[in-house]
Amino acid sequence: MTEPPLSVPSMFVPPALAVPGSGLPEVIDFGSRLWLSIDNYRLRERYDSLIHGEDMIKFHVRLAGRRSLTFDGYDMLALDDTATAVLLHERDLPKTDHIFANHEEVSITVAMKRQRFLEYLDTGNTGVPVVLEDVISRYAHTPRLATAVPTPDEIRLAREILGCRRTGPMRKLFLEAKALEFIHAVLEHLVSPAEARASSVRLTERDKRQLQQVRERLEASFMEGARIEDLAREFGLNRNKLCTGFRNLFGVSIFDFASGLRMDQARRLLRESSLSVSEVALSVGYSSTGAFSSAFHRYFGHSPSEARILP
Repeated sequence: MTEPPLSVPSMFVPPALAVPGSGLPEVIDFGSRLWLSIDNYRLRERYDSLIHGEDMIKFHVRLAGRRSLTFDGYDMLALDDTATAVLLHERDLPKTDHIFANHEEVSITVAMKRQRFLEYLDTGNTGVPVVLEDVISRYAHTPRLATAVPTPDEIRLAREILGCRRTGPMRKLFLEAKALEFIHAVLEHLVSPAEARASSVRLTERDKRQLQQVRERLEASFMEGARIEDLAREFGLNRNKLCTGFRNLFGVSIFDFASGLRMDQARRLLRESSLSVSEVALSVGYSSTGAFSSAFHRYFGHSPSEARILP
């Protein structure tokens, strides 16, 4: 597991792991709280990279590759082949990118400090798009994510960025302009009527029964950290119906629900047992005491040690 410098809000891949001649990730810092990551490479072996959140919103379009994301130890999303994703990565929240070997990784990510993004919306007197409300809203303990199928415009812009052959200051100027156009294209996509309809689901009685079983499954085995794809397959629901339906029915996302169960169990152990903080961390699935303490503080607003003495 390798951690990139905190100033790099993107995937960090050691050059030695890339297949010779396949390229390497490139990260460009434009200043003013805006970054661009250009990924076009193939790895000879799987690589996991830990990134701590810096309160950024990330706009991502991938044209090829295979990657999965893990937050606080829970597999949250698999991104295969083409996909559009918008992620709010909260400050200090640990995220691990898993990039699989022998797949062409071709993608573009534009990262912007959330405050700068909100300033853009305020300046233009623009409301937050409905699909992005959960992404933008601050929740102290969880990531926020929206996904969709890339539009032709997004794919075109990604290819223009990937294919840029300019050099020097003109290259940076061109890529910064394209990065902002890229954000605009993703936002237009997510606020379209078709995407707004796709973000809502109609639940049948069978769907509701299946979702109730999903909830019971999580309550009985939340320590196992089931993947969304596995739950969807087990209960016969597509990903959108599983994730959106669960939130609509129970008022909380699957990730939030499972994370809350884990945190509640940790607090019980801290109050009712003599286990040390590191032992409690291990018992609820954290290999790092520091990551557990950060997650606990995000969730409850105080440290694990303080939980022992608070009423």
